[in-house]
Amino acid sequence: MLVNLRMDIYLSHEGDLLPDSANSKQNGQLPLDEGCADAIAPLLKTAGTERFASSLRTFLNAFCPFDSMIVTRYRAKAPPVTLFHDLDDVQAAISVQFYATGPYLLDPLYIACRTGRSAGVYRTLDIAPEAFFRSEYFRTFYRNIRIRDEAGLLIELNGDDWIIISLALSKRKTDFSSPDIDRLKVLFPIISAAVERTWGDREPKDQPGILQALEDSFETFGADVLSPRQAEVVRLILQGHSTPSAAAYLGISEGTVKVHRHHAYARLGVSSQAELFSMATRYFVLPASGSH
Repeated sequence: MLVNLRMDIYLSHEGDLLPDSANSKQNGQLPLDEGCADAIAPLLKTAGTERFASSLRTFLNAFCPFDSMIVTRYRAKAPPVTLFHDLDDVQAAISVQFYATGPYLLDPLYIACRTGRSAGVYRTLDIAPEAFFRSEYFRTFYRNIRIRDEAGLLIELNGDDWIIISLALSKRKTDFSSPDIDRLKVLFPIISAAVERTWGDREPKDQPGILQALEDSFETFGADVLSPRQAEVVRLILQGHSTPSAAAYLGISEGTVKVHRHHAYARLGVSSQAELFSMATRYFVLPASGSH
């Protein structure tokens, strides 16, 4: 006869073991039963080996079902490096190859790492500007490959070295639920430790020239024809900020933002955000080929 050997122990958000009590059973804490322990064991056993990525996917999917996973490393002196993905060729062409040529600079998860966000678990749409879902970045990396929702696990190796695990749901599914995200938050210390053990010591080859060129491209896009304020407004638009959000960020009125946007579009020769995004991504790609 099979017996469920459930342990009266719970895992907290910080990864601490808690005794069974009313407080321990509240939302956001995970019962450490036999099934949970059995799921954790292969993850820890394969950490540091070539089988880890597959074990990680299986482990995460057991607690928070998803359709696709991308693991990317972002270092201060190198372009993003994809450590794992399970995409088909079409999806990979957009979300891996094209993404790494420069559009990653507009990714809310990447921006979160670079702007002081704490390591942890986040839904992309919870940390993105409120107009993000109307941005061209959203249309390119969500709508075109039919992604409905995304959760990111932001793992800090050091101040300028991060690994992001992106979990995505397709258009056919509902959004990630609060319990889904809470389970990932509870398990995050275990996941983070296993990821750091596997990939933390792997030193990608530094490519400071390429990365610096990409980051400079974002900062200097349109600088030859735009005023400094117009360039700031354009960068915020590319990142998914709305007019009110850009105005609040810059400390100016919404009407002034609209004026700057109108003049910037005219000077760049574009008439829509789609054309602006297309022009910007072409500009991002050129540094890797050696010229503007």
